[in-house]
Amino acid sequence: MRTEDLQKKARWIRLEVIRAAQKSGIAHIGGTFSCVELLVALYYLKHLKFNPKRPNWEGRDRFIFSKGHACTALFAIFWDLGVISKKRYDTYGTDGGLGGQLDMSIPGVDFITGSLGHSLGIAAGMAKAAKLSRKKYKVYTILGDSEFFEGSTWESVIFAGDQKLNNLIGIVDRNRLMVTDAIDDEGVYKNFQIKIENFGWDYQEINGHNFDEINAVFKRIKSSKKPTLIIANTVKGKGVTFIENSPKWHNAFPTEAEFRQIIKELE
Repeated sequence: MRTEDLQKKARWIRLEVIRAAQKSGIAHIGGTFSCVELLVALYYLKHLKFNPKRPNWEGRDRFIFSKGHACTALFAIFWDLGVISKKRYDTYGTDGGLGGQLDMSIPGVDFITGSLGHSLGIAAGMAKAAKLSRKKYKVYTILGDSEFFEGSTWESVIFAGDQKLNNLIGIVDRNRLMVTDAIDDEGVYKNFQIKIENFGWDYQEINGHNFDEINAVFKRIKSSKKPTLIIANTVKGKGVTFIENSPKWHNAFPTEAEFRQIIKELE
C-alpha cells in the first residue's frame, strides 16, 4: 500500500472509533488515536504474519495489544479484513457483544486485556515457548508508556534479554500521558536507551505516526539477535486538534458539538 493509502486507512479507523463511541457511549479516544498508525502498519503492511481467513492458524505471529481499552481501532481493522463480521462488529457496547477490552472469544485475539503491566511478560513467555518448540513465529506487543512504572514489566525485560528472545518485539506507544498526569523524560525514561540495551535488548526509536519510519524499523529488526524494544513517539489524541496532548481525553466522552467537530476534522 502507498503511504497515502495507509494515511487514508488510518483516518477511516479514527472515524470508526468515533462512530462506535457515539453509538455505544464508551470512549477511550486519546490513547486509541495515538496507536492507530502502529496497528495499520502491523496488519496492512503485513509485518505481522497473520491470515484473516484463519485467525487462529498455528503458524501466525502472536500479538498482544496490552492497551486493550484502545480495542475499537482493532475491531475496525478486524471487520475491514474480514476477521469478524459486520454483524458482530455492530455489537460493540451492547450486552453480550464486543466490549471495552479484548477477550479470547474474539478471533485474532491472543490474550485477554484489562490489567496493565502483564503483556510483556506474557509475550516473553510465548516467545520462549516458540523457541522451546522450535516454532518460527514472532511475538509482538504494544504497551502504553506508563506500563514501565510496573515492576513486572522490568522483570520481563530482564528475562527476555537473558534468554536472547530475538523473536520478541515490544512496541511502546510513547504518547507521554497516563490517565491523570504527564510522563516526562526525567523519571523512569531517563537514560532509557542505556537501560534497555544494558539488559540485552535492541533499542529503536521512531515517529509512531510516520509510516516510512514504522515500515523501515520493522524491516530493520528482522535480523536482530536480541529482543527488540521500539519506542514509538506519538501524540495522544492524534488527528483532532482539541484532543491532542490532553489528559482529559483518556476516557472523556464528547458532547454532541464535540462529536461534530471531531468528525469534521477527520473527514
